[in-house]
Parts: sequence; structure tokens; C-alpha cells
Amino acid sequence: MGLGLSKSLVTLLQLGLVVSLYACTPQYDWRTVRVEQQAYTALFPAKPQHLERQINYLGTNFNQALEVVKVADTIYSITTIQVPPNLISSARGLIAQLKAALFSQALLDIAQPTAVAGFYQLANSPIRIPTEDYFLMMKPIDGINRVMRVRWVIRNTPGLGLQIYQQSLLMPIPKKSASINSEALLSHLDDDNAAPFFADFHPD
Repeated sequence: MGLGLSKSLVTLLQLGLVVSLYACTPQYDWRTVRVEQQAYTALFPAKPQHLERQINYLGTNFNQALEVVKVADTIYSITTIQVPPNLISSARGLIAQLKAALFSQALLDIAQPTAVAGFYQLANSPIRIPTEDYFLMMKPIDGINRVMRVRWVIRNTPGLGLQIYQQSLLMPIPKKSASINSEALLSHLDDDNAAPFFADFHPD
């Protein structure tokens, strides 16, 4: 069956249906949120909404949890997929499929996504662990161009299994910036309303 539900989640974010969870648009109100069940702490610009679903990969169901916030037409989300200890061997293939599903929604050659070196820090640790942030121009939906910054982080918790985190920010592009180039794309997704969200994500 593959990752049909993962693709559906991408489409959900693209279409902005998550917005319907909110009666109004909150102002930026940064706060540190501890998501105990998913084993991480993160900085969100408002109180996140919690959603859960299952995805199917190679005939096996995996739990997928989503913390999401929408502020000023920008969607901040952290998705966690829990991989049990006996299925950890499937993790690399699963994350490859997650990337492929998302890249297929972007205006790029799947072999050439725009990526820059980044890092994250564990909770209560000064050590910087390298990662990659991808900057994607998404295919227009309803005539609206959107850009996404996304990263994947894998953590193995002894006795509990492995967590795959997908941290992403999706925002519309002003019409005057519809022809935004790669350099402007990176700048657009690394301003004061984006950088804290990525800098202050701390898995256990």
C-alpha cells in the first residue's frame, strides 16, 4: 500500500485544510511545548493542535502524531512516527518514502532538492547534531504558490524504539515574489518567524 496516508498529509497541509481547526488566526505567541508522548520539546508560535493517524508501510501500520499551529497563513508542524524496536530495520526505507512523497509535491527534480546543512540539539545537551534542512517550492494549489522548509530527525530511544520526526514550515509566497529564486527562498524561510521554530526543537 505504501505511504498513501503520508501523501494525504502533504496534500492536507498544501490545501491549508488544517486552517479549519481554528476559528481565528492567533498572533505570534512563542512558547516552549513539551510533547511527552513523542519525546521532544519544541518552540511553537501558538498552542499546537494535536492530531493522530496511522500510516501503512509494506503492510505494517505505524502510529503518526502531528502537532500543528497556523499563524498568519503559515503552518508550523512536527510529525512523529513511532517505529517499534522489532521494526527498526524498516526505518531507513520508511524515511526515504516520506521524503519521496514530499518531494513529489515540489517543483523540483527529486534528485536535486535545495538543502543546507543544519543541526539540532538534544534536550539538556550542548552538543550539536548535524542534519539537513530542505527548502522547497511547492506546486501551486488553487493558484497559490507556497514554500516549505522541512527536516527529518531520527532518534532511537532504548526500550521504546525509534522516532522519526518531520519538522516543517509551510507558507504562501506573496504574488510579487512568485518568481522567487533559490537564494531568496532560503531567506524567505529563515526569518525571525521561522528560525526559532527550527533552532529550539529538542528531542530526548
